[in-house]
Amino acid sequence: MVADALSAIEKKAGGVFEYEVNNTHRSVGARLSGEIARRHGSLGMSDAPITLRLRGAAGQSFGVWNAGGLNLELEGEANDYVGKGMAGGRIVIRPPRAARFETNKTVIIGNTCLYGATGGTLYAAGTAGERFGVRNSGALAVVEGVGDHGCEYMTGGVVVVLGRVGVNFGAGMTGGFAYVLDEQRNFVDRYNHELIDIHRIVAEHMEGHRHYLLDLLRKLRRGHRQRMGPGDHRRLRDYVGKFWLAKPKAADIGSLLVTIRAAA
Repeated sequence: MVADALSAIEKKAGGVFEYEVNNTHRSVGARLSGEIARRHGSLGMSDAPITLRLRGAAGQSFGVWNAGGLNLELEGEANDYVGKGMAGGRIVIRPPRAARFETNKTVIIGNTCLYGATGGTLYAAGTAGERFGVRNSGALAVVEGVGDHGCEYMTGGVVVVLGRVGVNFGAGMTGGFAYVLDEQRNFVDRYNHELIDIHRIVAEHMEGHRHYLLDLLRKLRRGHRQRMGPGDHRRLRDYVGKFWLAKPKAADIGSLLVTIRAAA
């Protein structure tokens, strides 16, 4: 990968490269992120990105330390620690085109994803394992479900969960926030009541959050083939009413979007 892309990195020209991967290929993208950061800084190639289009089952730490200017698009699945320490760029993981299973009922990435991430975006058309977003401090993530201890010790960023969550959601969460779809109406029994509180986003004073979430969902529908969320744009407004906003108790609800927009 480095041999193929090094010239494009040095010239800051960007480019698209395709590869097959399997689960013995660990830390895919780390060397490329290092080459980008060495020459241009962690975010220096964001306007001329290198895109890797991959197929297969990636090993552990896919997209680790991902730099701004590196976009990873995987058709398949990935193991634990996806996006660990990622600083920027984008990671997109979709099932194979021929797959017939329902993505919101199928695991596509493993445990402890986005561990210590400081930026970038992750889209996963499927569910994640346990401890999703642990110590996330700045990444935006959209996933179709998470296991136990989601958003554990999270200090920043935004997580959107378009499906079920495990128990103890938000344990130790001191920053950032999450939107959680609650079609089963059981989220009130699954989040950590000690440190976070939850709010419906249909109230008048939550208009900013409604618009923010609607914008995310619309962009998601335009940019990805898989059905992540409702298939009909006309249903989006009704759909948004089924989400909870989960935030640290100590965080002022009015300041959340201001902080995110300033970071962006």
